[in-house]
Amino acid sequence: MKKNQVPFAMSGVVLIAAYLFFGCEGPAGAPGKDGQDGVSSVFNLEGFAPDIKCGTCHTPGQDTTNFVAGRKYQWAQSKHALGGDIERNGPDCAACHTTEGFLQRWSGQTVTAQLRPSPPGCFACHSPHARGNFSLRDSTPVTIASFIAGVPDAQFDYGRGNLCVRCHQTRTYSPMSPKPDPTKTAVTDTISITSSRWYPHYGVQGQMLMGKGGFEFQGYTYRGNSNHTTNATIKGKGCPLCHMPEQSYPPSSGTGKAGGHTMNIRYYSEAGDTLFHLVGCNVTGCHGGQITTTSYKAAQKPIEDSLHVLETLLIGKGWLTSSLLVNASSSRPLKIAPAYKAGALYNYYFVEHEQSKGIHNTKYAQDILNSSLQALRTP
Repeated sequence: MKKNQVPFAMSGVVLIAAYLFFGCEGPAGAPGKDGQDGVSSVFNLEGFAPDIKCGTCHTPGQDTTNFVAGRKYQWAQSKHALGGDIERNGPDCAACHTTEGFLQRWSGQTVTAQLRPSPPGCFACHSPHARGNFSLRDSTPVTIASFIAGVPDAQFDYGRGNLCVRCHQTRTYSPMSPKPDPTKTAVTDTISITSSRWYPHYGVQGQMLMGKGGFEFQGYTYRGNSNHTTNATIKGKGCPLCHMPEQSYPPSSGTGKAGGHTMNIRYYSEAGDTLFHLVGCNVTGCHGGQITTTSYKAAQKPIEDSLHVLETLLIGKGWLTSSLLVNASSSRPLKIAPAYKAGALYNYYFVEHEQSKGIHNTKYAQDILNSSLQALRTP
């Protein structure tokens, strides 16, 4: 009998505790007002597709359906991961420099500062949990703002590349001011620049590819665009055609450092040599095997040379500082007359910041550089 006394005593304690907690509870009061639905400060949870199976993508090691682990490794070698200026996480810049800001803008929300940002990654371009697949979030055409006076905005429509160009274009948060104007050719026409950042932005690959956005001088005969602009294969598949082809085996072009989700064309060997992943260039319907590292570099060389000459002239005029910023501020405006010649300064940044050294549209890049040099050399 004694051995049962402790459990009996404990049950008594439990009953007393229950009485203290619940026995004295009064009648329920009137229901309170419903609270506001919870909303994420970044973006609404997108939810999960019906019957989605986590193991399809999240198996130990590397999955064999979507190869997420391998693609994640590729992305880790990309400029999106390593050089996307994630510190540009304020309301003006976060829409392109962070995944969180990109999703805010894409979903129609106000872009806010991102205090714990992640670089543009998987969920910027895809919504695999909600959709149950890796389709692109969006491939609708993109309107790109014109920063040239009198020139209308442009419509970019290059298939899957449309999602890329939601960011790879002129800045979206504020236009240039004042805009360069091709018609201001009189000696009395003056443009007053008050910012050292008087340029369209970095990464204007969208405009360069379509042959829009550069400053075109009156009286100069422009030859049009390279084949890239109108090529049916590129128009249909867009940027991924050249930047995302997978490598072949045996490894001859990248071994995980180029192509795929690295999006790199230029990369470096273990020995530090500069190499190029040219599989996308040589597909049927494009260059068909004719592009080599030598010919690729040869296409860039005239653009590099012209850009250097233009840079030297702009520094000599005092329009560009030795650190390659516009030599202007609100307290010391840069005044250029005739005003149209400021187009040469604009074009310098347009080509230099586009970063392909003319590859996206060699003919257009060369023409806007040549016309800029001619304008500066004209009294």
